[in-house]
Amino acid sequence: MLEIDLFEKIDDKYVLELLQCIGIKTKVFKKNSYILKSSSKINYLGVILSGNAVVRKKSFNGDIVEIEKLKVNNIFGHNIVCLGMEKSPFDIIALNNCEVLFLPFEKVVTPCSKLCQYHIQLIKNVMKMISKRNSLLNDKIDIIGQRTIRQKILALLETYRTEEKIFSIPYSREEMAKFLCTDRSALSRELCKMRDEGILRFYKNNFELLN
Repeated sequence: MLEIDLFEKIDDKYVLELLQCIGIKTKVFKKNSYILKSSSKINYLGVILSGNAVVRKKSFNGDIVEIEKLKVNNIFGHNIVCLGMEKSPFDIIALNNCEVLFLPFEKVVTPCSKLCQYHIQLIKNVMKMISKRNSLLNDKIDIIGQRTIRQKILALLETYRTEEKIFSIPYSREEMAKFLCTDRSALSRELCKMRDEGILRFYKNNFELLN
């Protein structure tokens, strides 16, 4: 738990003292169980300690839209409590056994009377994690805002492209289709066309862009 970004630049000997001061709890969720249900009250920040989860929301026509996936070190709940919303507009579901750290928002962002240096650092770390999550969401808006499936695929792959020729993305085909707001068959057809046209190569979730 001490290795997560939340405690960056905070000496280990102060972490437990800080957490006791704030008042935290951890909980393990089994695969497919709800970490957070829509319309549930929320006044805390959550951090994924192990496992993976998915954020989903029901659209106006009843379709389930996958907003984002959460992995170790990811923070959630910030976009709700920072806006003063009392209830969650979406569900968060564990994709496998998932351990989550819960921190009361008001105590996290309000320095104690001692104004201790490590609490100030904790606030800085929370703000950094929130900024990173918002940046990722902005990337998704840019990706799904592309006009065609092909453009969406290329935009998504570019966000995970590395200096290595072959890179991986954290999505199965079904998950990738949900992320891109399309169906799996249409996604598979377009990927095969792009492969045949020499635009990319792929095997499962490993990709190589040829341009």
